Amino acid sequence: MKKKFLVLLLTLTMILSSSPYVAKAADTDDKDSSNKTDTIDGRTYFYDQFDNSAYRTVYKQINDAAQKFNESTSNASYQDGGYYTAFTLSVSNKDWEVIGNDGMDQIVNAVLADHPEYFWMSDSYQCKQESSGELRYTALTIECYSLYANGDTRSIYKNNFDLTVKNYAASLDESAKDYEKVYLIHNSIINKVYYASDATSKSKDNIYAYTADGVFNSKYQSAVTYGYAKAFKAIMDYVGVPCLYIEGQNSDLLDDSMDTQKQLKEESYINNCAWNAVYLGGEWYLINLGLDDPITTTGKEALSYTYFNVTDEQASNLTAITSRLPGIPKCTGTKYCLSKVQADLEADGLWEKSSYNIIDKILDKYGLSVVLISIGLILLLVVMLIKNIHKSRSKKKKEKVKKTKTTVVDNSELDAELRKPPIS
Repeated sequence: MKKKFLVLLLTLTMILSSSPYVAKAADTDDKDSSNKTDTIDGRTYFYDQFDNSAYRTVYKQINDAAQKFNESTSNASYQDGGYYTAFTLSVSNKDWEVIGNDGMDQIVNAVLADHPEYFWMSDSYQCKQESSGELRYTALTIECYSLYANGDTRSIYKNNFDLTVKNYAASLDESAKDYEKVYLIHNSIINKVYYASDATSKSKDNIYAYTADGVFNSKYQSAVTYGYAKAFKAIMDYVGVPCLYIEGQNSDLLDDSMDTQKQLKEESYINNCAWNAVYLGGEWYLINLGLDDPITTTGKEALSYTYFNVTDEQASNLTAITSRLPGIPKCTGTKYCLSKVQADLEADGLWEKSSYNIIDKILDKYGLSVVLISIGLILLLVVMLIKNIHKSRSKKKKEKVKKTKTTVVDNSELDAELRKPPIS
């Protein structure tokens, strides 16, 4: 009986192993490797980077409370310190001892980076040691931007956020490859949104420009790099492309002022830019929509691909602030860089030519007045050069004439002979 059972088991094993329905995933023919996401989930990426239970516990506490507030029409509470409270929660003394102030910064930043839908949530918060009998804990108060403090207004903006994300996603073909989704949403946002050049620093009046609401709200449709990056991530999260939100320093925006140099000396960096990292075919790519929507000197709307699917090395002016978030990946992918996917995009009728040309780049880098002065100087030098050439040629011609020898012929005898009367 045992022998018959073993033979039967062996036969079944052989049949199943030869069946096409039990093939390994690695043996399948995957024509678009950009759709492979492995185990990367952009919606919880930074949460997943925390390997400490205390960090994860507090992250969940904040996220759960934020999600509840996001779905409600509750008004944020005004405080004497001049800020609005979204909610307050208790962090156990045990968790606080592990986390501390630096850890809390990372957790709050991680929640905001993973969840761009919390456009109302400030990265500012208040911590206060409290006790109840023998129980000691830390009261954590998360702040809400004043622009979104009114619950009814915030609810309208939230519904608009959700609807706009769905509309962007609906513009994509169901069969679109991941790199095509990245490309099309990159262009779509840039073509609809204006860079908020006047929002040089955060204020209660322009805070929308630093959130996804600035991109999605038809009242504004204006943002800085932070807003572009959060909006792009929100759409990528919805369409299933792993995408991260990253803040850091753009060295091109630094100046030589004393304040700038002082801050660089004290903190080693200045947080003045935000961008994204997208995960395609097992590799990370850097993408910066805000910088690809340049402010042109001529005022024309421009689409650039300078920061589309590039490596960290290619975007050397951008440096991520690694202390803000855990596990920020290096962007080293090249398979889906623009030069390698352009032909396919053109063949599929998806390609859109960049409208940011060399003249725009020169004007934007040096300014119209500098360029005009430079052109004027170049023309002046050309005129002077032509004059010098002409002068040099005239001088050489005169010298040549002077050096030419003139032979004088004495015709007096010949004239005398000609004046004689003819012989008869």
